[in-house]
Amino acid sequence: MAKKAHPSANETKSPLDYALQVLGDPWSFLIQQEAFFGVRRFGEFQRNLSIAKNTLTDRLNMLVDRGVLERRQNPDRPDLLEYRLTKHGLATYPYALTLMKWGDDWLEGDPPVVLTHKSCGKTLQPKAICAHCRREIQVEDIRIDLSEIAKTEFEDQTPVRVSSRPELYTSGRPTSVSRTLALIGDRWGFLILWVSLAGVTKFEHFHSVLGVARTTLTARLNHFVANGLLEKVEYQSRPPRHEYRLTERGKAVCPVLLTLIEWGRRSTSKTSHTPIFHLSCAKPLHVEVVCGHCEQPPAPQDVAVTHARTVPYVSRDDKAGSAKPARRMRQ
Repeated sequence: MAKKAHPSANETKSPLDYALQVLGDPWSFLIQQEAFFGVRRFGEFQRNLSIAKNTLTDRLNMLVDRGVLERRQNPDRPDLLEYRLTKHGLATYPYALTLMKWGDDWLEGDPPVVLTHKSCGKTLQPKAICAHCRREIQVEDIRIDLSEIAKTEFEDQTPVRVSSRPELYTSGRPTSVSRTLALIGDRWGFLILWVSLAGVTKFEHFHSVLGVARTTLTARLNHFVANGLLEKVEYQSRPPRHEYRLTERGKAVCPVLLTLIEWGRRSTSKTSHTPIFHLSCAKPLHVEVVCGHCEQPPAPQDVAVTHARTVPYVSRDDKAGSAKPARRMRQ
């Protein structure tokens, strides 16, 4: 039986739906990240991510089918295949930058990767702005129409890939992107945060909008409460009823979600777009990610990467000679 092709962008119902079908699994975007670092070959992807061969094969095939990567023959070794970012894949760079920024800002430890914007010579601090009024986007300044989300998610029955060991996502190259994706988790994690930004707070409302299984919803909500993205607040004591409200840490995920949807919007044509409005300028919101210093959108080729790997060291006190956790070294 022939393998069923992945649905095209034109067959999906919203930019959010399309983006999550392609990038809603953390492994998929971690492969994209490696491609941004210049990785080309299967063995290099596997080594840098510590990913199982069958998982890597599946995700590479999907990304090629979706048009974000392409296979090419190595010019010096025609027997070797390389994977390179297409124009469609390169367009995910703003999403990568917002994932990195959230991890740098909100997760413990020094940033594992430092980016320099060559155009201005400054350390790159990505900033998500409205393409119309050029103001930085604040979560309180957007309005999201839930009706399209509910319609899309009830219609979409795409299987959700779930890892029972999210720590695997951070077992390879250390980056804030991998740490952020490990925390947000799978497609349902993105969707729960998205409808939280739209104003949903009650369990039954989450369930009715998303159509997610109750056990899955409970697990994801508890996960976000435990990790400080949501807070569980009792609003009724008899019987006890709770709301799940975004914390400041949770609200800061807003640019991550908006840039993901913006990529999906630019990737789709014959779809009903999820309406997002910017209240400051009273226009539909289109997101642009710019350098916080020079206000110019950074392109991958205009960004220098340093400290992309930590340097392992052996403690003098470790008589057995086993490696301690890696420590970032400045050059």
